[in-house]
Amino acid sequence: MPLAGPKNNMSEQSVTVSIPVASITRPRAISARPAMAKRLQWAAARILFMGCVGLCLFTVVAAVPLAPLITWWMFGDWRFWRHLKPGLGLFMHGYRVLGLMLRGEGSFMFSVPLTSQPFTAPASELVRLNPAWSHGRSCGACRRCCQQGKICPALDQESGRCRGYNAFYWRYFNCGRFPTHQQEIDYYDCPKWLARVEPASSPGGAPALYEPEPGYSAE
Repeated sequence: MPLAGPKNNMSEQSVTVSIPVASITRPRAISARPAMAKRLQWAAARILFMGCVGLCLFTVVAAVPLAPLITWWMFGDWRFWRHLKPGLGLFMHGYRVLGLMLRGEGSFMFSVPLTSQPFTAPASELVRLNPAWSHGRSCGACRRCCQQGKICPALDQESGRCRGYNAFYWRYFNCGRFPTHQQEIDYYDCPKWLARVEPASSPGGAPALYEPEPGYSAE
């Protein structure tokens, strides 16, 4: 690359700067799918979460020593004493969700593959904004997915915001990736999203597990 020096009475000279090819850092190609080690890490994190939550629900007393970990998972904060009221509400909410699972109601809501990558927003190849929706990417004043049946304890009713936004549970389970198919949209009567594709049904009638391609709204 020629570098021109300042003009003076001497004749202009050009200096050639050579950069060794080996010193140039080239961007690495992004693999089509996350590495197996990363997928196993995501699976282990989910299994640990479900194991600890199950232990709390079945023993109750385990919630005391696990309180900092539970509030970090749910609210992104180890300081459990700052989340006592919503935390206790989520404890009771856990029994309600467990009842739904045992009865087979809304089982599609819990169909996040263990090895799937965390998401903070729905995958753009699965859903698109409803043209009639006037708030853009924002949910506006809509809280339907947080108020189905009973109000989710993580919802701050004064501000209208989720206390657990972008925390572990939000990213690793259903909240961050909602919606993934039309059945979820219909269940919550969501006016914001429309499904682009509808996965084939599983033998039980629920949509088959579908994992979005990596690279969309991921961790």
